[in-house]
Amino acid sequence: MKWSKQFIRFVIIFLLQILLINNLHLSGLCHPYLYIVCLLIMPITLPNWAELIIGALVGLIMDAFCNSPGVHMAACTLLMLIRPYLIGRMVADSERLTDEIDLSTMSTMSFFIYATVLIVTHHVMVFVLTNWFHGWLFTIGQIIISSAITLGLVFGYLFIKKK
Repeated sequence: MKWSKQFIRFVIIFLLQILLINNLHLSGLCHPYLYIVCLLIMPITLPNWAELIIGALVGLIMDAFCNSPGVHMAACTLLMLIRPYLIGRMVADSERLTDEIDLSTMSTMSFFIYATVLIVTHHVMVFVLTNWFHGWLFTIGQIIISSAITLGLVFGYLFIKKK
């Protein structure tokens, strides 16, 4: 039951990302990626190899819809590689986090730091790989603006989910 609920949530968020959010652009600077909320709130009871495979598959699916060969797959795999180490440093008692990582299992500030580090890491990887030969100032602007909007969308989703 728990996995079916997470799969349905993934499909809904992914459809929202593909059909709506991917079509929102602000002068080419804003590219929010809400789909990574599924990776952020995954249970920590999964083995690391399973997290990496799930991250790679989620990125591969996103690459198929965004026409970006391997960019999202690399970024999601990196996100899932860093995630266990970040959880280990941020959560003193990891035994209490058996279901999901969200605002009900972590303090707001801890989750904010956790989500910010992972979102910025994901966005740096995506925008450095896609804007390889463009100006660095433009790429940094994309990273900052898109990360801020993605973080806002993630918290908006979590606050709606909490209620």
